Amino acid sequence: MDTMGVGFALLGTSNVKFISDNDADNIFSYIKAAGINRFDTAPLYGGGLSEERLGKLLKNIDRKDFILSTKVGRYRPYSEPIKDPKNNTSDWYDYSAGTTEKSIFKSLERLNTDYLDIVFIHDCDNYINEAIKYCLPVLYKLKSQGIIKRIGCGSNFAITHENFLDKTEIDILMVAGRYTLLDQSANKLLFAKAIEKSVEVELASPFNSGILASGTKDKKARFDYLPATEEVFKKVKKIEEICDSYNISIKCASLNYSLSHPAVKRLILGLVGQEGLQSNISDLDVKIPYELWQDLSEIGIQMPIESC
Repeated sequence: MDTMGVGFALLGTSNVKFISDNDADNIFSYIKAAGINRFDTAPLYGGGLSEERLGKLLKNIDRKDFILSTKVGRYRPYSEPIKDPKNNTSDWYDYSAGTTEKSIFKSLERLNTDYLDIVFIHDCDNYINEAIKYCLPVLYKLKSQGIIKRIGCGSNFAITHENFLDKTEIDILMVAGRYTLLDQSANKLLFAKAIEKSVEVELASPFNSGILASGTKDKKARFDYLPATEEVFKKVKKIEEICDSYNISIKCASLNYSLSHPAVKRLILGLVGQEGLQSNISDLDVKIPYELWQDLSEIGIQMPIESC
């Protein structure tokens, strides 16, 4: 299934219930059975724990049968619990050449592989110049050696991606949460630049940390990693009411919206069990009525490009 990949952040420590090895094995079996072969992780997730556990899951799969990415630049102590999912105080940022190279080889070891299909420079929003000057040349070198196949930028901010497209030559972007029913900031300039430069886009966090999956029924729902505000709940309620009038769930509309832009090749979704995975796959097979998008546009949500 080329339009969906899975992010394995939850195999590290997180602010939600820990996934046991047995549950991880079962979830991974569902993922493989669904034909999904795009997997993403990072040394940030559990301070290497996610990479370590994913490496074990991948051990018996032919390496050519999956697309694997990890990241460099943002790090966390090994297996440390998350106190603040948006800005964890123990995280650190290091885009130096030495740390970048060391990080890649640690990731290769943890993931039980001798090459990485994609490496993203991770969350360098406040360190763009350092990342371009020191980190990127190391990734270019490793790409020339065949250790990395493609180089990308991973960020929650459209402006960070725009900077990389303007100042560098990269292959792919992982844009988190910036083309959703609650935030279309990637469609102002970023997606046009990506299409112009033939840079692939993967869209992570289409549910903006959960509220666009649960809707208003979950009063503890998060938006961009933090508890949703009353203002966000009010907007989600309006979206939900329009979706309900067409007998379409807000989750279904959210997935289809985030994948609708021609710049977006693939959604990267979080780990869910068999029922959730099947629900996501089924939702992406739903044809959303054009009129639903029209109604959403009347409350300020940009029409999907393909529907215009």
